[in-house]
Amino acid sequence: EGTRRLPGGSGASHPHSAAQTPLPLTFFDIFWLRFPPLLPLFFYESPHPKATLLDTLLPKLKHSLSFTLQHYLPLAGNLTWPPDSPKPIIQYNEGDAVSLTIAESEANFYHLSGNGFREAERFHHLVPCLRASETRAPVMALQVTLFPNAGFSVGIAAHHAVTVVSDPSDQIEKAYLNGWLAHNGPNNRSLEIWDLKAPPDVMFGTFQMTQANMESIKKWVKAKLQEKHKENKPAALHQSTFVTASAYTWVCLIKTRKLPTEKVQLAISVDCRARLEPPVPSTYFGNCITGCIVHADTDELMGEDGVAVAVRAIGEAIGRLDDGVLKGAEGLITNLLSPRKKEGCSVSRARLGLSSTKLISGGGDRGRWRWYKLRKVELSPFRIPEMEMVGLRLG
Repeated sequence: EGTRRLPGGSGASHPHSAAQTPLPLTFFDIFWLRFPPLLPLFFYESPHPKATLLDTLLPKLKHSLSFTLQHYLPLAGNLTWPPDSPKPIIQYNEGDAVSLTIAESEANFYHLSGNGFREAERFHHLVPCLRASETRAPVMALQVTLFPNAGFSVGIAAHHAVTVVSDPSDQIEKAYLNGWLAHNGPNNRSLEIWDLKAPPDVMFGTFQMTQANMESIKKWVKAKLQEKHKENKPAALHQSTFVTASAYTWVCLIKTRKLPTEKVQLAISVDCRARLEPPVPSTYFGNCITGCIVHADTDELMGEDGVAVAVRAIGEAIGRLDDGVLKGAEGLITNLLSPRKKEGCSVSRARLGLSSTKLISGGGDRGRWRWYKLRKVELSPFRIPEMEMVGLRLG
């Protein structure tokens, strides 16, 4: 079940020459400076032979990528940190290109794109590698892997640090820069990426939670909270589908791991776009997230009403963001670079990913893409993070 490279890859570039284009990072980017890249993996059904896929699929993908780079030129550039620059920049030079790898796999396409338990190491060869050094890191790389007579996958490796949102006070940006410079420093300007690859014996699975599941859990939680606050009317609670799903998954994770610690924390990535003043459009392309830390007692989460306790804790933490989504953001980098497990406390991390079937699938142009049905989207199924949630409707 090996994967081998095929001819036809290389680099996809902007079709017209462009001048040297530097783009400085902002505080939203700098926080993710040495984080592993985002690694979304898309599986498409297309029961056609290898020759058909090579002759029809690849030319369309290359054309689409080249066309896209006309509008998102920095994606073909590299992240650098010049000695005379106070912060890292994305540098595009004429001739820069996005690395594109074409490969063929003998693995079982339907097993890899299914919902059962799968070995993490079997996905390593389906995504490209961002070959970062201390002085240079590509912004993006792509890999198309063919599964003849079954389908193909598109793996994307995108550096976490790409955006253009400004920090009105510069205080958050300074805190993040100082944090990275001091980490393993002093004056550590390394752009090498952390390796958080899961060990080879790790298994992962996909669990689907339907709208009916969510509504049932929401009703149960509401009843439990009303019962617990019979005498006093409970305060308004932020109980979205994300909060409910996060709470349920968090409790399951804690019960499975049987944590010995008295306290637990849940770190959630928060979308800042609609919470900034002025708000950032929903179509914004780039980093615009911050962190939200939820605290809870382990015993309470493991109790009979654990999910209800988790919903209230997460809902209250998210509700406090109304006081300012960036309030206290200066301290996030310090918490990040401190030891991951503090005495008597264990930290879990959750991330909500919203994926669109229009990405790469051709959008509304169903004629050109009629052979390619999006079957599955995976978010970094080969990394250490313990749980990730994807909101996606297929079909």
